[in-house]
Formats: sequence, C-alpha cells, structure tokens
Amino acid sequence: MYSLTPVRALRAMVVLALTAGFATHLPTAHAATPAVDTASAVAAKPYMGWSSWSMQSSKYPGLNPDGDYSYLTEANVNKQTDALASKLKKYGYDYLNIDAGWWMDKAWKSGYDQYGRQKADPVRFPSGMKAVADRIHSKGLKAGIYLPAGLEKGAYGDGKTPIWNADGCTTADIVYSDLRTTNGWDSAYKIDFSKPCAQKYIDSQAQLIAGWGYDFLKLDGVGPGSGKSGDQYDNVADVAAWNKAITDTGRPIHLEVSWSLDYGHAADWQKYSNGWRIDTDVECYCNTLVTWENSVDDRWDDTPAWTDKAGPGGWNDLDSLDVGNGAMDGLTKAERQSYATLWAVAKSPLFTGDDLTKLDDYGVSLLTNREVIAVDQSDAPPARPVT
Repeated sequence: MYSLTPVRALRAMVVLALTAGFATHLPTAHAATPAVDTASAVAAKPYMGWSSWSMQSSKYPGLNPDGDYSYLTEANVNKQTDALASKLKKYGYDYLNIDAGWWMDKAWKSGYDQYGRQKADPVRFPSGMKAVADRIHSKGLKAGIYLPAGLEKGAYGDGKTPIWNADGCTTADIVYSDLRTTNGWDSAYKIDFSKPCAQKYIDSQAQLIAGWGYDFLKLDGVGPGSGKSGDQYDNVADVAAWNKAITDTGRPIHLEVSWSLDYGHAADWQKYSNGWRIDTDVECYCNTLVTWENSVDDRWDDTPAWTDKAGPGGWNDLDSLDVGNGAMDGLTKAERQSYATLWAVAKSPLFTGDDLTKLDDYGVSLLTNREVIAVDQSDAPPARPVT
C-alpha cells in the first residue's frame, strides 16, 4: 500500500481503516470542535516532529551509557535537530521536543533558579536552554520543552523562595499548608489556585520558557489521569493557569497535557490545551524503544472513545510513533505499518522518538509517505470506529 500512487494510496488507506474496524469521515461530516480558539495557528493541524523521551527511556545497548535517561544532552539534541531538518522537515516534521530531565543531573537531582523555576543542568545543557532553542530555530524548526504539574518539592525550599515578579509572594504562599502532593509521581506539592500568588508562579515559568523562545510545552503527570484520581490529583486548575499564563506571554506556545487523561474531563482538556495524551506511555522501558504488546496495541482499544473530541485547536495524542529504526523499535514490518496507519487515520500528532540519524529504508518509507501524512493533516475529522 505504501508504494501506490497518491490517489490509489489514499483510497487504500481508507480501505485499510475500514477493514480494521474504522471508517473515515468525509470532510463535510460533523466533528466536535474543541473549545479553544480554532482560528489560532497553534494546533490547527496535528503537530509533527521528534521527541527525546523514547531514546532516553530505553535500555537499548549504547543509548544511555552513563545511566538511565543519560541520552538527554545538548550534543544529542543538536544531532537530532540536524537530522530532523535534513531528513524530515520537508515532509512537515518541524517540532524538536526536549522531554523530562533537562534540569536534572545524571543522578536525577534537580536544579532551580533563585525563584524556584527549573534551571538547565550545566552538564547536560552547557549552553543553556535559550541557546538550544536558538539553534533549533536556526534550522527552521520549532522548539519544545517539558515540565511536570505542580510545584516540585525541590523548588519549594524552606517555603521562603521568592516568586519572580510577585512582590511578597514566596513558595509557601502558593501551595496548600499541609503540603499535599500531586501529579503522577507525587513529585510536586499541589498548588492552591485560590491563593493570589499561585498564578504568579505559573506566570513566571511561562515567561521564562517564552523568553527562551520555546514554541511547545508538554505538561506531564496531569490528573485526573496519570494513574491517579481524587481531589489531590485534580490538575485542571493547573492546566487552566498555564493556558492563561501562555496567553499572557504573547507568544504562541502549543500546550500538550499528559498522560492517560481522564475522559470525564475531556471538555477541560479541550478548553485549556492543544492536545491530550489519551493513553499510557507507548515506550516499553526495555531493550527496544517499544513493543507491540507494551503498549502499541492498546491504542486500538482506547482511541475510539476519544474520536469526536479532536479537531482544529486540540488533538488526541497517541504518543510517539517509533517506526523508523527497525530492530531498535522492537517491531515487525507489519506492526510498524499498522502503527503508522492508526496514528494517521486517528489524526494523532505524528512525532517520532526514533534515532533520526539511523533511520532504515522501511522506516523512511513510513515516516515520509506523503499520502499517509495527508490523511493525518487533512481537514477531514478523525476516522471513527464502525464496530
């Protein structure tokens, strides 16, 4: 199917979707529209690009020689930036997203500035995060960065850490007095947005990443979702605060929330963000990037409920599309093709976590098939299940 002429390939894509239990909408069919401003250029279509997490998290030989997650360095980001620009940019892949750990040393100890905001680890990113974004932009690409929900425990300090541009506000003034924890790992204190200083802290983080020139933020560990439920882990107010803070920067920044977001709050994710991870991580945390059973195949079961939630301004995120590295992906060719097919007909963001410097021929054929990309990027709504 991938070698067909453009028109025949698009038709074959529809047939494949049908035989898999999905039907594609015609462009005139109705689809639910997220409550975000659809006139905005941000997330008008599912974004395309690369993310560092799949290689950071893998135990594939040689990827993380200095310990878990050690792959994430400025040097490696630069290599992937160059490869994205030279190999995939012309097909629409333009986001280069730096995932968790940019403010942590190789022992996973975090660093913060004098205002309790994440600060680049000087070993991982010796030039700093602004310089990295500048280099990404110099290649005609967009730069993405990552933060967890809540106030990280290490940022709290003794509660007397001042908040940037907020006279009299300290970290003690933005959290609950009992220091209840939040996010998918309980790595942060829950922010109390009934306190006037709380929004100021999110504003300070947003101003920082906007000043560095980032175009994308993945906010992770968001609940309800991320394996947690209950008031303590309800981060809807955090996402709303980030939405406001990003708007106030005046910089268009795509806000993506993660992971396994609660379907019951779909309207909130639509209102306040540009994309939402509907499932757990696609990575297997093993000696390949992914495996079929853990957890690529889950998406066929979990995507249908969300189909009518996606549209211009906000999309269902199925996670990384790791189909380009052959043995390192841990999949057969048939599995790689099926993986790419679902992502395209579901109109998920198409971002890969593969090593772009080592794409195999079959991987290139999957990632650069213009007809398949056209299905993902078309004005038609996502395919819907028929059974």
